[in-house]
Amino acid sequence: MAVSFSQSVQLTCPTCRSKFVTDVWLIVDVVERPDLLQRIRDGTFHDIPCPNGHSGTVDAPLLLYRPGEDPPLIFSPARGTTQEQDRQHAQGLVGRLRDGLGGAWRDEWLAKGLPAAAREMLPAALSDDPETAMRELAEWA
Repeated sequence: MAVSFSQSVQLTCPTCRSKFVTDVWLIVDVVERPDLLQRIRDGTFHDIPCPNGHSGTVDAPLLLYRPGEDPPLIFSPARGTTQEQDRQHAQGLVGRLRDGLGGAWRDEWLAKGLPAAAREMLPAALSDDPETAMRELAEWA
């Protein structure tokens, strides 16, 4: 059973005002969906093209599930939300992931809290090159 989760949403292109439906990914199992992991690393994950070729960005929370990695979960909040909304989004996405994983879920993943990374920091947080990641983190800060 697939763990990654998306929702279909209706959007309006900010450029041409065309309405269209697209999938917005909210939970990504990076082993199950390496294509989405690559888009996250590229910083293009929430870039959504409209049917007329324009591009915009959707502001949505994201929960990453990284089996076998430490930490196995990383939450990236939406940009235009309050701390309370971020908490609610995180709880909802973690609950959905817990249900999807069933017996594979481990409560200890949250023993130290849910690690979070701002959207701009996700590529660095997921880098295979720790030195570059640290440099990018320092530049961003």
